[in-house]
Amino acid sequence: MASNAAVSGQGLYKKARQFLSKKKTRTYILPTGFGVAFGLMSLVLFFMAVGYSNNLIYIFFFFLISVAFTGTFITNKNVDGVDVIDVHIDEAFCDETSALSVTLKNNAKSPCFQIESYFEKYPETSSRTDLEPQEEDVVLVPFVFKKRGRHLLPRIAVQSTFPFSLLRAWRVFKTPREITVYPARKGEEAFPQNSYAETDSENTGLFREHRTYQSTDSLRRIDWKATARRQELLVKNFEESEKPSLHFSWKQTAHLHDEEARISQLCLWIDEAHKLGHSFSLEVGKHHIAKDQSSAHRKMCLEVLAHLSREDLL
Repeated sequence: MASNAAVSGQGLYKKARQFLSKKKTRTYILPTGFGVAFGLMSLVLFFMAVGYSNNLIYIFFFFLISVAFTGTFITNKNVDGVDVIDVHIDEAFCDETSALSVTLKNNAKSPCFQIESYFEKYPETSSRTDLEPQEEDVVLVPFVFKKRGRHLLPRIAVQSTFPFSLLRAWRVFKTPREITVYPARKGEEAFPQNSYAETDSENTGLFREHRTYQSTDSLRRIDWKATARRQELLVKNFEESEKPSLHFSWKQTAHLHDEEARISQLCLWIDEAHKLGHSFSLEVGKHHIAKDQSSAHRKMCLEVLAHLSREDLL
């Protein structure tokens, strides 16, 4: 019997130790502005009840105190079961509002109401949702990055003032994750005149007809055999023509005297070229990226601009 009791005691001790040593995000709680006013009003009622020996004021005072204690328990429990499971962002540009996807999960056995998610240092932008027991939900938290380059995401907080808005309970979650913020897309949308690269072949699609050469046509499109037969310059006309390739370089932004403005201009051109379906290349400082038009190519060019430093331009 004694040995069984000892084993049972050791098991309970081990479970208690595991529970106490388990890392868990703390839940904090403080009164709101309305809660402070509520407390001051309750304190005034208490002194009135004592001064006037009025049983009705006593009853009302104790009713308000019971509401406050009940609200404390419910508000704390409402937030205590919510965890941040994941944080995801597709891409972010400097000086533009980015939507970060935050996945929340309610681990409690009861619903959680009016759960707000926001970045700890930027509480002015938040998203609200309700969570059923064991439910996951994705909320979009807006955020604006002020500088390009690599950034650590700020800590994410979840809070609620449910049910009476007397108290605010919140939990803070660390997000040890770095993201690359692309430069601001600012400048002139029109591509520079010297950005149109010569293509190896502009003949795409089905041949349609010959037409007379114009000064704006490339010499590569001249059909020399047909020209020799008809004794006039003729070019081949096709059903569909390939969009011209583009080449972007640091020299094309020489009219801008600010480095960040030059980087932003290149970023805008690259983004516009990809949207319009052009293939393009980039030459900036020590970086020379060959022509392509894929999404991976666009991302590579934007990342080069995001991490560009003065040493790269020397």
